[in-house]
Amino acid sequence: MTAIPGGTEVWQARISRDLAAQLQADSEVLGLSGRTEIVKAALQLLHERAAEERMARSVDEFYGDEEPPLPVGVVAGESDDADAR
Repeated sequence: MTAIPGGTEVWQARISRDLAAQLQADSEVLGLSGRTEIVKAALQLLHERAAEERMARSVDEFYGDEEPPLPVGVVAGESDDADAR
């Protein structure tokens, strides 16, 4: 990781040629151009996934063994057992 004046950093990783080709094809599907956009998008997804995981863990920690309530406006569906009837 290299610090650059202005509050940005450069992160680098070596990847296989196969993964590079897959990512290039993926970037075309998503309309991303260039490695920088690909890496920024990947890091953003990593950050969002980690944030979701932190939130899920905090809910689990808060409710423990209890079933957390459904969000306001969400109606509980039938259990899977109802499909077996």
